[in-house]
Amino acid sequence: MNEMMKTAAICGGAVVLAIVASTMGPKEIKNDLFSDQGELFFPQFTDPTAAVDLEVTQFLEGSAEARKFAVRRDAEGRWTIPSHGNYPADAKDRMGKAAALLIGLKKEQCVGERKEDEVAYGVVDPLDGGTETKGRGTRVTMKDSAGNVLADLVIGKEVEKKMQVRYLRAPGKKRVYAAKLDGEVSTKFADWIETDLLKAQSWDIAKVTMDNYSVDETSGTIKKGDVYVASKDDAGKWAFDGLDAAKEEPNEDKLREIGDTLGQIKIVGVRKKPEGLTAMLEQATGFDRQILRQTLAEKGYFVANNGKLVSNEGDLLFETKKGVRYTLRFGELVPGSGLDVSSGAEDPKNKPKEGEASKPGDSRYLMVTAEFQESLLPKPTGARLPQEQLDKRATARRDIEDIQKAVEAFRSKNENKLPESLAKLAEKPAEGAALLAELKKDPWGNDYILSAAGDSYLVISYADGNAEGGEGAAADVRSDRLPLEDELKKTADAWAEHDRKVEDGRKEAEKLTKRFAGWYYVIDSALFSKLKPKRADLVKPKAAEAPAAGTAPGGGNEPPK
Repeated sequence: MNEMMKTAAICGGAVVLAIVASTMGPKEIKNDLFSDQGELFFPQFTDPTAAVDLEVTQFLEGSAEARKFAVRRDAEGRWTIPSHGNYPADAKDRMGKAAALLIGLKKEQCVGERKEDEVAYGVVDPLDGGTETKGRGTRVTMKDSAGNVLADLVIGKEVEKKMQVRYLRAPGKKRVYAAKLDGEVSTKFADWIETDLLKAQSWDIAKVTMDNYSVDETSGTIKKGDVYVASKDDAGKWAFDGLDAAKEEPNEDKLREIGDTLGQIKIVGVRKKPEGLTAMLEQATGFDRQILRQTLAEKGYFVANNGKLVSNEGDLLFETKKGVRYTLRFGELVPGSGLDVSSGAEDPKNKPKEGEASKPGDSRYLMVTAEFQESLLPKPTGARLPQEQLDKRATARRDIEDIQKAVEAFRSKNENKLPESLAKLAEKPAEGAALLAELKKDPWGNDYILSAAGDSYLVISYADGNAEGGEGAAADVRSDRLPLEDELKKTADAWAEHDRKVEDGRKEAEKLTKRFAGWYYVIDSALFSKLKPKRADLVKPKAAEAPAAGTAPGGGNEPPK
């Protein structure tokens, strides 16, 4: 083939291709990177109550390890925090809020899908292997009761100059998105629990005892110390035991502060109580005291020779108007902060350098017991009558009132004369009806008595004793003492109210014992300091009495003007 023929062939091929292209029309070019932009991250996750398992994984650069915080609901419906010894969580509402962050979350803007950009966006999965510690995000996973994953997301850095807009990536996926995330899933222990430890109200505290004993750690014996006792009356006025009444008076401001502080104690951390202690913090049978002692000593607690737990900081007891006595036993300072305090897990940022000792923190161990003491509730005065007797006495009172009306009607018709007997009142006259439709026996099966003295009279039931006089259920029901029945009813109501308070107090103590039984608590040490006053803080010099009217400041009579 010569050159002319080759050229012709090439030109012909080009014409053919041009014709084919013209018949197919322009081809649409689509960028697959943006194909799912605007879609939901978790379209099947629509019900926040379905989330019963939350796991938040964060990467600690200091130790190059992933740390998990989890909240779960068990088969019995109880929420717990596994990372803190399965401490009970108050999680229903907060779990709903956490779920609401992810329900309806959209892939608003795709910013890329290159693996090498994940560090810059902060969306490296904290659970990924490898030595890279930079750019690790926070992974949030939610599951339902069957273990199905409802949502799984790596949350990265906040987009620069855009509030609440974060870089997000689904684990195992390449694409990174920027989307608005209104809030965050808290991993703070205090956010997931009921932090009010004692649930004490200042107005409900009736007595406080500060027992400042100390412990000989070698022998396990207790050295007695000062004991301060303060009590409060129904009007809210404080008294202090052992005052020199001529020179001193209670420092009510300080005593009031102690009551307020007891209501302010918050839980900042928890630890599982060691095996071998009962709910009332006594050594259980079958446990070696030496092993138990070693476990407790590092936290400032000891088992005394009588088997009871004691503290190297003494005890504080307070009693409530509900009849509940709390005992607070303060232990050692808790070193560190953050995880060191809340769960006892070592926080790398608080780890002392080689050769350095751990620095004491701002928190302190506390163990608490609660018990009901019925003697703390004042008892009503007067006899406690069974309801059956009260009902019978009420019936007898109504019968006596009816008999009195009939007697008065008889007297009005018979020149103020009394009937010969009560039976006369039930006799049907020649005309009209009897004054008393029926002369009943009293509720104890005996006759009512008409006792006359001149123009006056009494209608009496000898009640349960069936003899004149008596007390309590045997006391006579008499027409001249009917208001006594009102007093007996008031006394019975007071006893019923007392019984209700006893039952409520027992339930309260049982609930508190169940709550406190398994745990050491960690509290703010500043509150502890307020609860360890000296005697000089609790009393003050007695104020000078104001001079009586007409008396000069020096004590003599005011000179005439």
